[in-house]
This record gives sequence, C-alpha cells and structure tokens, in this order.
Amino acid sequence: MLPDIRIHQCKPGMRDAQFELFNGKGLGAQSRILGDPFAYIKSIEDPNEFILIWQYDDLADREAQCELMWDDPEWQEHVTLSKSLGAVVSQYGKLVETVET
Repeated sequence: MLPDIRIHQCKPGMRDAQFELFNGKGLGAQSRILGDPFAYIKSIEDPNEFILIWQYDDLADREAQCELMWDDPEWQEHVTLSKSLGAVVSQYGKLVETVET
C-alpha cells in the first residue's frame, strides 16, 4: 500500500466553504475514480487546514488513477469552482511507505 497524504491550507475562515464545495462536487468525482479516501480530516491545531489520505497499490497505480481523475469532466468542474472560490492557499502531498512490524 502507498498512502498519499494531501494537506490543504485554506484562507482564514474559508475551510468550511471549501469543505462544502468539495463534498458537493469534488469528493464524488475523486471517490468514483480513486475509491473512498482512507481518511478525510479537519485539523484541530489549525482551523484552516484539512487533510485527505488516499491509498494506492504503488506509484504506477497512483499515476494511472490520477491521470484518469484529471481527464474527468466532473473533477475538472470541481477544480474550476475551487479556483473561483479561492479558499485554498496551498496544497502539498507526502507519499509514504507502510512499514511491516
């Protein structure tokens, strides 16, 4: 399993508006292609941050799934609406490996 941690930083006071948009337009498109997120988290320490964790089999699976998502009209609609809303200041990702114990 290859976890992909996506950390989104919103403008102060705009996280809920971004959540509403994502829940209405983005999550359905992403889940249809990527499957349900492993986790969908609101940060407690930072009221402007939220985190999504997706799971892939490996890097090739991630690349193929992301390509399908970026070609999807429903996802493109969400991206356009998200840009118009202007709530997200930054997004960065971390690919991590699971460790067998």
